[in-house]
Amino acid sequence: MDSNNSFDLGIIKIPLSVFKEIYDNHTNFANEGLERKANELISNYNCFISNYDAKSLWEKKKIIASQKKNNKYSSSSSYSSSNNHRRRPNVLLIDLDADVKYKKEFTAFLNKLTDINKEIIYNKITVFIKPFDEPKLNILFEILINFIKISSNNIYIDVLYLFPETFVNHQINNYSDNYLNKNEWIPNETFIIDNKILYNNDNYDNYCKFIKNKKQNISILKALIIINRKLNKDDFLKSISNNLSDTIDIYIQKNEYKHITEFLLDQILIILEYLNDIKIVDKIKSYKLEGLEYSTKFKLMKITEKY
Repeated sequence: MDSNNSFDLGIIKIPLSVFKEIYDNHTNFANEGLERKANELISNYNCFISNYDAKSLWEKKKIIASQKKNNKYSSSSSYSSSNNHRRRPNVLLIDLDADVKYKKEFTAFLNKLTDINKEIIYNKITVFIKPFDEPKLNILFEILINFIKISSNNIYIDVLYLFPETFVNHQINNYSDNYLNKNEWIPNETFIIDNKILYNNDNYDNYCKFIKNKKQNISILKALIIINRKLNKDDFLKSISNNLSDTIDIYIQKNEYKHITEFLLDQILIILEYLNDIKIVDKIKSYKLEGLEYSTKFKLMKITEKY
């Protein structure tokens, strides 16, 4: 070995041609059937797109719609000028009534809300909602809840505290009570089916709906925990903790409903971040892992190892 190179232990570089030669001579790198299926899923079901961003897509759709509208108007104007003998199209200016206007304006504020501009938007919302009576505030509250269902980001939760304090207390009490009384921590009954049916190749639409329902439930749970804690109302957290634990008892040994069990365990994990409930943890540790699906075992172990 050349003494000048005996200590040359830098990065080992392999020419690209080596990889290309191996690739060209190997026939099993790709499975055309799997690739075709993956492309089919990505093309037809948005929830399978890894960087799926509903808000971004919505903004793109608005831009495309606006461009189409402008192009249509431009072509119509050109056509009209070259055919003066034809009658010009009538443009109807629709004056939206006040009920629609205030909903659209509030929604526009929420759509524009970011961590960077939140103080400016919060000030605008505060001024905007000040003259409204309770019926209108109720409607704005529902619009805000729909945003929170999509994202439990604090920038949306904090909008709630721009409403009058007595209104917030009343609404949160009612919403929390309904959440508990209607068992809203459990997915829609449409999804309480054998997981083999839910995960069946022909049931992707329903599976996507289940994932959407799951995300919304978790967002609402996080928001209700944060809001009730800010309002010093610990009863909600204790109640939902007990209810979730009791519901897990029902499903834990039913592997056909493992998607329900695992969804409930995800929610328990969220609650334990805010509530140090030794009884719940001890109960989870008492479950027998034998016979459970690996994914369910993993979620149980994630809880017991952390707490």
